Amino acid sequence: MATIANIANKVNSCSGGSANTGKLGCNVEFSTPAHLIGLKAGTIIPAATIFNQAYINGLVQAGTAVPLIGADVFEDLSAEDTMFTASSGVEKLSLKGLPKYKLTYYEGHEFYREISKLEGFKNLDFLIGDVEGNWMLVKRSDDDFKGFASGMVLPEMRKARVQGGDPESKSIIVQFLSRKEWDENYDILLRDNLENDPEDLQGVNGVNLSFDVVPSDTDTTIVVSALLSADNSTLIEGLDVDDFLYTVDGATEVPTLVSETNGVYTFTVTALATSGVITVQLYDSSANKNVIIETSGATYRSNILTATVV
Repeated sequence: MATIANIANKVNSCSGGSANTGKLGCNVEFSTPAHLIGLKAGTIIPAATIFNQAYINGLVQAGTAVPLIGADVFEDLSAEDTMFTASSGVEKLSLKGLPKYKLTYYEGHEFYREISKLEGFKNLDFLIGDVEGNWMLVKRSDDDFKGFASGMVLPEMRKARVQGGDPESKSIIVQFLSRKEWDENYDILLRDNLENDPEDLQGVNGVNLSFDVVPSDTDTTIVVSALLSADNSTLIEGLDVDDFLYTVDGATEVPTLVSETNGVYTFTVTALATSGVITVQLYDSSANKNVIIETSGATYRSNILTATVV
């Protein structure tokens, strides 16, 4: 560790003397941004990480990551650098502009409502993906990785469709805070070296659970329907007892059987009693999280369905 005496007034480089500007070898390029993965600010990605769907799903389940995949329109709103001009006409840099991206999505209202929740300041770091499936990350000094630090994350007002014009849409604007990260301290993961396309790295799907029949005294079964929140029509099939959390008067109980037919789940349970309060929700008890990950890689989170036994 260098002492203060050794580093006081020491300049490591006088503006580019050590820049390697040779052009031998293959170019590494990054195409049009189309994907963002928001990470809780300060999240570190160890250098030994296998960057794939299983890893991102783990972050999603933990509440650490929010994928925003497949933007339809990209706009670069980055600010220009500002120069000071002396009376002699000599210019000098006075302010470095910061990068700012706008991504627009043509999706449904469930998606629009959910991205509205991302508004904040300095809450998220972002991994950036392009249309070719490449990803850009910040390279830390310890060789681990992180997302690009962001300032304001602004989900814009939803735009209505104009007759004969553009479809209904919603945009999200992200300003990035560090020119050092943007200009120098980053690496690119090329699609050829990755297991998954960006489209595999989807966010959490909302699920609406509802009772088909109001639970009654002495019932030993309850019947619950599971539909995607996006349309309240698409069935959620193939779940089993390990995908649910069932409670009676606040105490967790494990149903003896959960069977499913066309997205309708029948729970075999201990006989219910009048005035008892029961709840059902999707839950991964092994991870102690309210987001479940299916074998297909899809992730789901439900409402907490509650009823008082009559």
